[in-house]
Amino acid sequence: MYYVVIDLEWNQYHNPLRTPTSRAGVKMHEEIIQIGAVKVDHQMNPVDTFKMYVRLGSGRRLDRYVKKLTHITESDIASGEDFPMAAPEFAKWLKDVDAIFSWGPDDRRVYLNNLAFHSLEAPACPWFDAQKIYSAQKPDHGSLGLKSVAESKNIYVNLSLHDALNDAILTAFCMTDLDIQKGIDEYGKPRKENMENGEAEPIATAKTHRHSTQQAAWEEACVSLLRCPDCMQTLEWSGEEVGTLEKWYKSAECKTHGEYIIRGEFIGQKYSVVKFSFFKPTDEVKEMVQKLADPPAKKRRRRKRKKSAAPTAESLTPEDTLSKAIAFAAEKHKQQTRTGALAPYIVHPMEAAAIASTMTDDMLVIAAAVLHDTIGNCEGVTQEVIETQFGAHVADLVAFDVSEDSADSRKEMKQSALEKLSGADEEQLIITLSDELSNARSMKRDFDAIGDELFKRHNEADKKAYEKYYRSLTDALKSLDRFPAYKEFASITEAMFGKQRKRTARKPKNTEKHSDSAE
Repeated sequence: MYYVVIDLEWNQYHNPLRTPTSRAGVKMHEEIIQIGAVKVDHQMNPVDTFKMYVRLGSGRRLDRYVKKLTHITESDIASGEDFPMAAPEFAKWLKDVDAIFSWGPDDRRVYLNNLAFHSLEAPACPWFDAQKIYSAQKPDHGSLGLKSVAESKNIYVNLSLHDALNDAILTAFCMTDLDIQKGIDEYGKPRKENMENGEAEPIATAKTHRHSTQQAAWEEACVSLLRCPDCMQTLEWSGEEVGTLEKWYKSAECKTHGEYIIRGEFIGQKYSVVKFSFFKPTDEVKEMVQKLADPPAKKRRRRKRKKSAAPTAESLTPEDTLSKAIAFAAEKHKQQTRTGALAPYIVHPMEAAAIASTMTDDMLVIAAAVLHDTIGNCEGVTQEVIETQFGAHVADLVAFDVSEDSADSRKEMKQSALEKLSGADEEQLIITLSDELSNARSMKRDFDAIGDELFKRHNEADKKAYEKYYRSLTDALKSLDRFPAYKEFASITEAMFGKQRKRTARKPKNTEKHSDSAE
């Protein structure tokens, strides 16, 4: 049997409007682009290696900082596998492994989050933080950075760092003088000498990303962090919750390794982060929980959670979500009319939804098309409001179609919208095409009636600016050309901007003919 030392490289999504969100509402702030691992025997002698590039999801691109740090290129990851194919292949490679090690807790967190995003099961193998074991066995070391530890051990670092396999190999070298079995045995035991104020040391900790609401942070914690520290399988909540609004304790159970006690904490003021600390249910830990239990605060917390969870979208079916979206949009757009028309505003989002339904049967995408103009156009409607009412996936789709507030002019707003489309996935493109085709149909009707006066009505006297925008949109939406909606949009663009150009091109020839005949 063997150990495996693993390292991952991942892409980062800092903009919440571009953070991939699965249909189940799982946000993926870091997307794995490279897996590197070295398999060793129990004496830390190398046996085998694993290296694989992983393709990014449709429409997503490498972050500039990630490119600079890792030297991984778009062509590198294009040669890899999609994560739903790569993960099972890597899990198969892990079948004869006793334990996984990585330097620091981040690799495990990102790996579990990517599995949850794609609704994949984690391999039933314990995962340990080698940096934590090193710190316990070498308490006077100082800096625990991988390169610093290697240099202190006189390991000549001739490998390119931030390459997954190279970093995994370097981690294995740094572990050679550790007592690995002792580290594993003591990993789950709170160290009594480090207890402070009656609080035992957790066997593992994990934190969410920063969120604008506590509800969003809590949802990520329950989906991505609620995993067994020993085998990575999903835990099930059990028992009663005790504690305060800021810090609480609750038990959770693993089918294989039994019960854990989890301390949850909300961290931050401007943004909300949830931190989970995992404890074995020892007598010391149970005594600690009992001392910190605060029943009155517990009751207040229960009322607060019920209040925030009442409008949650989790209990809605996709069909119910669409029906609710239609009613919500009709209420919010009430008394609004379209620019330059007397038609009720709700006609436009309903038409956009009808167009979206010709490209997808996903009720959540169609619901997002109905709601696409509520953020920004309707008072009091924010992304957080949409997320609470309809779920994170719908909220992200709606927010993607919102114009950037930083745009100083109509021209900059259009340019910003086009730049966003370069990194969009298909669902986001469907929302955009549905919105733009509805607008284009309206413009074409007016164009047929009043000609170029139409562009003055829309505060854009320069027709060429409109032509440039519509032709750029046609190119940006090209991946949807299999749908009739795209063909209609391209046809309207040609009808408004193409035919006149052809007529202008024919005039010189006609003039020459008349001139010849006159001579």
